[in-house]
Amino acid sequence: MKLVMFCDYGLDDAAATVDVMTHWREDGYNQIDIVPVGGNVPTEIALRNAKKLIANLCMPLPCIRIVDTTDYPQPSEFLQTIHGMDGMGDLFPDRACNVPVLKFCDWLKELESGFVLFSSGPMTMVPYALEKHPCRFIFMGGNIAETPNYHGYEFNHGINPKAFAECVRCPHVAITMDTCRNELLNIQHREIPAGNLLHMIACRDKELSFVRKENGCYTWDDIAVKYMRHPEWFSLYEAYDRDCNLLTVAKYMRCETYVEILDK
Repeated sequence: MKLVMFCDYGLDDAAATVDVMTHWREDGYNQIDIVPVGGNVPTEIALRNAKKLIANLCMPLPCIRIVDTTDYPQPSEFLQTIHGMDGMGDLFPDRACNVPVLKFCDWLKELESGFVLFSSGPMTMVPYALEKHPCRFIFMGGNIAETPNYHGYEFNHGINPKAFAECVRCPHVAITMDTCRNELLNIQHREIPAGNLLHMIACRDKELSFVRKENGCYTWDDIAVKYMRHPEWFSLYEAYDRDCNLLTVAKYMRCETYVEILDK
């Protein structure tokens, strides 16, 4: 099975990717295509961070390809107070990345049905894939009732509302701010034991949340991976957002903290 990941490589995107790469065998993926997009960081930095992250994964990996979207205009920010000076927590040294890199237009031409689509960033590039084939579509984004974090919206929605509205017309599951702002998933005042790379990313996420005096810390994008891997931990409901988009929203139902499910 093939997984396609659209990620705007900030710190929580790194956590989501490491989680996927840790469990790819048991989840049945034999190929993972990573599509870095603009959002938390500009597109060219997202591409650089994707290469850097993959080069630093010291674990068995499936067939991985990186898809270069830098030829396409994409809105973005550079949220260094949230994601560090390099946009990905300043955790990873520069190393040579030896996985294939394809141009987005070439990748799209060869894209075949039968993949799972995961999006942890703005939806700017996602419609191209959704228009080609129906698929299982999971994303982190959107907001129903929680206090928004970007000009009255959740960030991934607010940075490109038109693309977001287009994508959510397709069958989907949304990991919204409402999903993530669950006290069990708040790591800000929880001890994270020393451990693997995912633990290190969570610790850095928590550390930066104190620097910017954030009220709570949620590793947003990895919560979407937790749904993708364990849908039985969640219930689903439908609700309209402020733009009248109808979202299928996941609600976390398990009685364990994020620290307790970190490696599951």
